[in-house]
Amino acid sequence: MFFSYFFIDPLKRFFIREDNQFFISIFLRSFALGMILIFEPIYLYLHFQESLPSTLIFFALIHGLYGLLTVIGGKIMARLGYDWAILISHLFFLGYYIFLYLINTSSFIIPLAIVFKALGMTFFWPSYHTSFARFSRKDQTGKYVSKKFYAYTVPNILGPIIGGIILSKYSYNLLFVFVLAFLLISAIPLFFKREEKESYADGYKEAWGRVFKKENRKYSIGFICESLEEGTNACLWPLFMFILGIQYLSMGGITSFAIFLSLVAIFYAGRISDSLKRFNLLNTGSFLTSISWVLKIFVHNPISAFFIHNFYMMARYLTLVPFHSLFYEKAASQEALTDEFIILREIVSNFSRFIFLLFLAIVLYFFSDIRISFLIAAIVSLGFMTIGKPPRFQRIKNK
Repeated sequence: MFFSYFFIDPLKRFFIREDNQFFISIFLRSFALGMILIFEPIYLYLHFQESLPSTLIFFALIHGLYGLLTVIGGKIMARLGYDWAILISHLFFLGYYIFLYLINTSSFIIPLAIVFKALGMTFFWPSYHTSFARFSRKDQTGKYVSKKFYAYTVPNILGPIIGGIILSKYSYNLLFVFVLAFLLISAIPLFFKREEKESYADGYKEAWGRVFKKENRKYSIGFICESLEEGTNACLWPLFMFILGIQYLSMGGITSFAIFLSLVAIFYAGRISDSLKRFNLLNTGSFLTSISWVLKIFVHNPISAFFIHNFYMMARYLTLVPFHSLFYEKAASQEALTDEFIILREIVSNFSRFIFLLFLAIVLYFFSDIRISFLIAAIVSLGFMTIGKPPRFQRIKNK
């Protein structure tokens, strides 16, 4: 009785809440992908005989295809419901990593991997964002966003360093086995969630029309800037560390420790992102993120990578928490059009990254210095401010 009262009953109450089931699934999924994500561009870079353009084109095609399929993703979400769409997405992500595991066996593997990753994103992201926007409370969006980032970042404290250990001692093949296992486990909590569905009615004409509406312009600019900055961090930064000669274990350690420190930023940002101060926080974080990208240009060894990446991650999460709070508040305020607004974001984010990565592939074909992308990231990081209230600079008049 004592054990049940103090342990079993609280656990039951915890797991019965739908938002907790959602976050547990995200937690496990983040741990699975945290082991591989920083090493995935390197794996493909090695497969393409150390060709930066080929590696970037691979990721560009994934985002371009997903951008085309996003509207279909909204219709799938409406037909199946959030949870079934997310569950099915896991099958495509599993297929993607199986294809990466078998990448040297056939010339058809690369296009199949691209298609499966894009389909996984099509089933997952519209449902994920809409589900989150629906259950997060309007007056506590910052709190829920920080909780979401905790679900992403806490497992990633261990994920990259575990991935680095596996790669330094064994191989990519064993790492793929671990990723596949945890991806399967991450789907289990979704079986206990109550099914919910959306009513998504937009076709391609209506969805693309929303992208260019005047009232959505500042959000579209913000989404573009977020996507380009994130793409540089996810794809170009790991490749840069690898080209510098930083070992897998050191790479994992640098990433894991930076994620650990970012929890401080998430905690602080989450506490004030439901107040008027979040605009100041967003602007300050955007500026510091931009500075951190400039500093990354001067990284030349593991020690400098460690300190500058730590600064970057702190600055980035000071930006992302208020940025995402404003995004989800705007999405929730659309009420019946919440899913349409989220599809708008996915279209803008993924087509802009598609164009950006193709552009970089062309540039890096002629100038093979990845640090060019860091300058672009420094500029677009300032664009995070557009979704809030950018600071106004006024000329000081002589008295």
